[in-house]
Amino acid sequence: MSARNGQSPPPAGEIARHFSPDSLPGNPCRKTALLINPPVYDTQYWAEWSQPYGLVRIAALLAKKRYKRVEFFDFMEATPLSGDPKDPEGKRGVPKHRIHCDEAYAEQSGPAFRARPYVIEKGGERLDLFKYHFGKTWDEFELWVKANDLAKHPPHEIYIASVMSYWWESTRDLIARLRRLLGHKPKIIIGGIYSSIAPEHAARYTGADIVVAGEVCEANDLWTDLSLYRKTPTYAIITPSRGCPYNCHYCAARTLNGGVQQVRFRKVDDIFAEMRDKYDRFGIRDFALYADFLLIRHQDNLMPLLRKIVEAKMPWRLYAPEGLDTRFLAGSQELCDLLKAAHFQKIYLPVENADDGVLMSLNRKHVKLRHVVEAAQNIGRAGFRVRHQDVSGYCLYGLPGETIASVVQTAMFVSDVIGSIIPMLFAPVPSTQLFDKHHAYYRERGWCDESGMVRDLHMLNGKLFPFLRVNEGTVADYIDIQRMMFMLNESYRSKSFSVFGPGSVAKSFRQVIVNFKNAQGEQALIDGQRITAMPRQSSDPGSTTLVLPRRVAVEIEN
Repeated sequence: MSARNGQSPPPAGEIARHFSPDSLPGNPCRKTALLINPPVYDTQYWAEWSQPYGLVRIAALLAKKRYKRVEFFDFMEATPLSGDPKDPEGKRGVPKHRIHCDEAYAEQSGPAFRARPYVIEKGGERLDLFKYHFGKTWDEFELWVKANDLAKHPPHEIYIASVMSYWWESTRDLIARLRRLLGHKPKIIIGGIYSSIAPEHAARYTGADIVVAGEVCEANDLWTDLSLYRKTPTYAIITPSRGCPYNCHYCAARTLNGGVQQVRFRKVDDIFAEMRDKYDRFGIRDFALYADFLLIRHQDNLMPLLRKIVEAKMPWRLYAPEGLDTRFLAGSQELCDLLKAAHFQKIYLPVENADDGVLMSLNRKHVKLRHVVEAAQNIGRAGFRVRHQDVSGYCLYGLPGETIASVVQTAMFVSDVIGSIIPMLFAPVPSTQLFDKHHAYYRERGWCDESGMVRDLHMLNGKLFPFLRVNEGTVADYIDIQRMMFMLNESYRSKSFSVFGPGSVAKSFRQVIVNFKNAQGEQALIDGQRITAMPRQSSDPGSTTLVLPRRVAVEIEN
């Protein structure tokens, strides 16, 4: 039973906004600690970069403080699906099994019978979405606890990583299991994104003794300790900087950085030394660079790092999964060339919406659509294959109040300019302006407790379409959006088809739509439904215009 279904919540924990292990009692040289990266409860999960880099920096901090022993259990330890760690195209994965959408798993390890799915409904339409436990099973964890005799000799402290706020339930279940297995002697501390953006929720509902809200400053620049893994990881996550000068209405970067707006950079030599150490000691060649704003002041930070990598002729493969700001890519061909020379494998562009007005409403004032076009051109000249999986654009949808036309037009824009679309469903993030703006809606949906706190953070997962009721689209519409994006991504002979390309096939494709529109008028009846053709002929008969919201249009010459 969950707290919502009748079980009393655990005692509230202490919120620590300036945490240090030094604040805990005992001599570090006599203390032991257990570090845990919990499983994920979700309908889908992308396991490519699941390494808990904050937690393994805490491990480095505890080692620096000379803790007697540090144990580590990573539920989300991903392995190459191909079995070949040297395969640059190889995907990583974690095991999964179905669970009920509405039960806690502090005792049982899985559903006793057929799992109950989430039911997404609107206007008589229904979509069933099954919930999964991703990662190692609870049974595996309990066997590991017994094998290490932790019940007889429990650690003094247990540090738990918490990532997305809508994954909070697995943290709750983990802590309940730890109390059952190890008793109340260990001090349980949770930190990470969830505990930083929703500390009051974590303190009230997880059962942790201490909820770390914000940074553990003395661990920020430490190298991650990958020696904790019995099986050497195939990649490492590197953090070159922290902080972002902007304050987008959907992003919690400022909260995560303690309200600090200034970007703080690590020294280039230190970053390179960490990467070299991981290559020399563990044979790691794949590095993912995670930063709130990787390209800010790139002339003084990222570019010197890339030059060092190129000059040293390191056989590394680099990634930036959170995306590269298009304004800086558009403004520097040299930067794009260096990314290629340093062996960046993928380029992700955060397009998000093809309407400058929508971007302004999200407080993304520093980004313009022309930057996307110019960035795509520059990275194409650098040697990255546009209209291929080398380069992808994030398309944000599921925003409250959006229109289907806006989403379709954004997807078409990304497909035409970049080629590969990555669908990114919007999830409101606690502590952000967009989250706070819709509090009345959460209460109306029954997701708040008696005090008004949003209790059911898991219901704000974008994959559950939390704002479907207030948006114009139906369940079928949003499924069709995903189908359309996957269709546009489909490639043949290493490229996807460009609807607005210059070839005769693309020209004929557009002309058929235009002719259909002219013949049938503004609306036509197909399979009992009325549709409106989106493309229209421009004043120049030699071109077709993709009609974008708020008069943003891109002319594609035939």
